[in-house]
Amino acid sequence: MAQEQKPVVYLFHGDDELALSETIANLKSKLGDPASVELNLITLEGRSLSIEEFDTASKSLPFLAERRLTILNHPLACLQNEAHRKRVLALLEELPDKNAVVLAEFRPLLSLKERNQGKIHWLEKWGQTLGEKFYSKEFTIAKGPQLTGWILSRAKKSGGEFEPAAASLLASLVGEDIRLADQEIVKLLTYVDYDRVVNIDDVERLTEGVQEGAIFNFVDALGNRDRKKAMEEYHRLLVDQDPQRVFGMIIRQFRLLLMSREILDNNGRENEITHKLKTHPYVSGKLASQARQFSQAQLEGIYRRLLDIDTDLKTGVMAGDLNVDLLIAEIT
Repeated sequence: MAQEQKPVVYLFHGDDELALSETIANLKSKLGDPASVELNLITLEGRSLSIEEFDTASKSLPFLAERRLTILNHPLACLQNEAHRKRVLALLEELPDKNAVVLAEFRPLLSLKERNQGKIHWLEKWGQTLGEKFYSKEFTIAKGPQLTGWILSRAKKSGGEFEPAAASLLASLVGEDIRLADQEIVKLLTYVDYDRVVNIDDVERLTEGVQEGAIFNFVDALGNRDRKKAMEEYHRLLVDQDPQRVFGMIIRQFRLLLMSREILDNNGRENEITHKLKTHPYVSGKLASQARQFSQAQLEGIYRRLLDIDTDLKTGVMAGDLNVDLLIAEIT
């Protein structure tokens, strides 16, 4: 009986980074035990890809495992150059069956309008020439009623339960941020100890936590020097909230990051951040992680700029949101 042909090139793309990342994690798990995964996995970045490095990775055979997996994040960045494109696609076409490559593009290849018009991205067209060796899947963020359904399903999968009204409220609070939604589901289920159904009161009680989560996403984007994401997260905060209140939240966050960085530099740990700053352990963990993305000098410089912007905002010298946009551009 002939063995079933497994894809050797996987094209995953879309704005639902959570589902995309979980699908890749599932592929990794199929490499075997953790030791096998470490020996048979390499992750490359398309925005700084060395063709020689990709050549070596694509030709390497698995060690004590059935397959070897190469993950290329943001592949389109290295496929804009015609010479690079030809070389990378040629290597993909020559892949041995025991070496799979995941092309992970964390955005849709085409807009919804283009999809509705029946258009196909050139990378998908190329992949179709590989036949069964190619597999493509788009991951799109659930929105509106779909997001409410996703929250209910995710909670059940995690071993808990939401009232439909509570899921709907949470969906309205997190907007299209699927990672934030997932974080809030875990937080709320932990809050009720997975012992009862999460209700509207629970979500309303932790609403401030949702706002903190949005601030965390904004600061994460700054720390990763992702200008586009930082701009999106900042202006998303402005949609339903007063700009001065949003700006106050940002100032408070960087003040906490400054103090957290000082604690870490003095060999302190997350529990010390919790004790000294009187924050929830969950928040302390996020503060510690984000503080490590900046040096003490960088945080001091950002904090001084924020105070200057605050003065401009209150005196009408310059619009606060424009000033913050400029600050984001400088940091990223």
